[in-house]
Amino acid sequence: MSVSFADNLPTPPSPSEEKTEPKVSAPHPNLPLNDGKFHLLLAASGSVASIKIPLIVEKLYRIYEPSRISIQIVVTSSAERFLPAADKPLPAAIRLWRDSDEWTTWGDRSDPIVHIELRRWAHLLLIAPLSANTLAKISGGLCDNLLTSAVRAWNPAVPILLAPAMNTYMYNNPITKRQLRLISDEMPWIEVLKPVEKVLACGDIGMGGMREWSDIVEIVVSRFPPSSFPRKSELQPLVDENGLTHEKQHRNHPPTGAAGELTGHIRFEDELEAESNASETGSEGRPHPFKESHTSG
Repeated sequence: MSVSFADNLPTPPSPSEEKTEPKVSAPHPNLPLNDGKFHLLLAASGSVASIKIPLIVEKLYRIYEPSRISIQIVVTSSAERFLPAADKPLPAAIRLWRDSDEWTTWGDRSDPIVHIELRRWAHLLLIAPLSANTLAKISGGLCDNLLTSAVRAWNPAVPILLAPAMNTYMYNNPITKRQLRLISDEMPWIEVLKPVEKVLACGDIGMGGMREWSDIVEIVVSRFPPSSFPRKSELQPLVDENGLTHEKQHRNHPPTGAAGELTGHIRFEDELEAESNASETGSEGRPHPFKESHTSG
């Protein structure tokens, strides 16, 4: 008696047995979206100015108080080498995200993707210091580590601050000027904080030193005042029918940019809606509300 190939196929599952795949990845358990706090994603790349990170963190905690700010720190492998030379350690409660963390929570298609979850979580990305190497990667679209992957996948509705720190001859190099010009012209959600002239760690004197860390803190606070962020009890989480938390903050307490426009968590569907509304009102092409006159030429 012959047996057909079809006789060896498994029986299809009944509709009740079929699994429903989630539409988007699950939120990362360590990155709550709707806690009412200002979410600062602070990043450091390979420069000795990375030792200023603890000072930035300490000052922000004093200004906002821990009840109003949450800070996550992303470091490149080069930046991490400088942190032990800092005058003070980072608070134990702050997590350092490294390249290796990209794969710690991912094993299946519905698992959190770290660089996407960090982007969804943040109200602002501050890269201070920004090395010449990371500047080149950002302007060229490279994304070979956790930090540059987050930048490449960034939501243009959310601002990025870059604080370059490099040798004078690196900063004055024509390639650097071309890269900064490209960012200024093509990426309006990114603002470059012009470096300062000083005696550099290498002994050279000239432009290229990172903007004073206290000035950077003042810029952040001026754009995101502590009073804009309610306490956790004042905010209701937004959860869809699939049990997934949305990126957009509660509409009663939206974090706003310099022009009073929403700069908080926005999903892709909201971006499309915003683009459609902009085309109808003729507001396309206007500058990003966060961007002002700090760009470097």
